[in-house]
Amino acid sequence: MFGRKSRAEKLREQAEREARAHLPLASIAAAISGARPILERLLYDDELRKNIQDLVESVQEIANEVQGERPQEILSRLWDDDKLRGSIESASAAAQTGSKRIRGERVRSEGGGAGRKIFLLVLLGGLAYLFFSPQTGEEARRLLKETVGAITSD
Repeated sequence: MFGRKSRAEKLREQAEREARAHLPLASIAAAISGARPILERLLYDDELRKNIQDLVESVQEIANEVQGERPQEILSRLWDDDKLRGSIESASAAAQTGSKRIRGERVRSEGGGAGRKIFLLVLLGGLAYLFFSPQTGEEARRLLKETVGAITSD
C-alpha cells in the first residue's frame, strides 16, 4: 500500500533473485553433461572425424568454384555442372552421416552390401538345386507350374 511491498512480494522477489543467481551454474552444468557424449564421439570416432573433414573439404571446393559469381550464375551452374552438383551432394551426405554419428545412431556403410550379395547367391543356388536336382526337380517344376497357373487364372 502506498509504495510499500508486502512480505509475500518481498519473499517472491528474493526467491527470483536467488533463482537467477543459480541459473547460470545450472545451465552450464546441463550443457556440459549434454555435450560430453558428443565430445567423446568427436575424440574417439574416426569415421565422424572423416565425415567432418569431408564436409569441410566439399564446402571449400564449392566456395572456390562459385567465388565471385552472382546468384543467377550459381543457379545456372548448379543446373548444368555435374561436378559442382556432385560436390554439393557429397557435402550433404557427409553432413547427414556426421549428424547421425553425433546423435549416436547407426550408420549403414555405403556400398558394403557383401552380405546381401552372398545371401542372394545362396538363395539362387538353393533354388537352382531344387529345380534342377534329379530327386526334387520334376516335382518342384510341377508345383511351380500349378502355382503360376492358379495365380494367373484368377
